[in-house]
Amino acid sequence: MMRRLLRSLMLAAAFAAATRALGWWAVPVVAALWTILERGAMRAPWDAAVAAMMAWSAILLWTAATGPLGELLRRLAGIFQAPPSLLVAGTVLYGALLAWGGGGVALVAGVRRDAGRG
Repeated sequence: MMRRLLRSLMLAAAFAAATRALGWWAVPVVAALWTILERGAMRAPWDAAVAAMMAWSAILLWTAATGPLGELLRRLAGIFQAPPSLLVAGTVLYGALLAWGGGGVALVAGVRRDAGRG
């Protein structure tokens, strides 16, 4: 249990670092690499999605603590006519979907590759 939590935290740190350094498009790449390292385990895309949610939540919390995130959310909420909490949830969910998709593509590619060997 503790080992899995530690691995999830390390993966979340990798997502946060990759997102800060390279942008959102790095998330599916990191998730795909994670899935490959996990040898195509069926749970790998879900683990990646949870870790990406943790990473993007941490990035949002850091941004809120160091910058005018609240003002930005209020302005965006007015533009989109949505509550600020929905914008935050959508952002975190977007990170999770990127990770799940990247891990899923790697998983399917690995299954297809393995099926071709049989």
